[in-house]
Amino acid sequence: MDRDASIEQVAGILVREDLQFQMAPEGDGYRLLFGSAAVFVAFLPWREGVSITVSAPILSDIDPEAPGAAVALNRLNELNLSHRFLKFVFDDGTLVAIYDLLGDRLQAEELLNAVYVVAAAADHLDDELILEMGGKRFEDVLEEIGEALEAEDEEAEDEEER
Repeated sequence: MDRDASIEQVAGILVREDLQFQMAPEGDGYRLLFGSAAVFVAFLPWREGVSITVSAPILSDIDPEAPGAAVALNRLNELNLSHRFLKFVFDDGTLVAIYDLLGDRLQAEELLNAVYVVAAAADHLDDELILEMGGKRFEDVLEEIGEALEAEDEEAEDEEER
């Protein structure tokens, strides 16, 4: 299956499951919101087919110079051992949960399992780990973006009035 067909198939599965999602601006992925977490579905070429990566940032903006970054690195093995099918990575100040699938013969149950497992882990772990690691939950990041957009809108309105 090619990448575009895989993107369409996943959209169909999400729609049939009545899950609300947004498409990435480039049209090459999806975002689903669950509680304080967001799950991203991305598509990459892999061998002769497609790899589907379902991921969620658990905490972002973890200060690399603060003790929270060391805690994140020290907890990776524990997280990877205690969450079957998930892998956890700490990259550029962000702790991420990841679940990879092959898109060539994707079944709806496989995709939905990946989405729900990643969402549950991220929504639970962000609350549990924020006190140890610092950083921000995805909902905090969305709130900051919303506030910044509101400020930009107000600024644009003020300039129009002048």
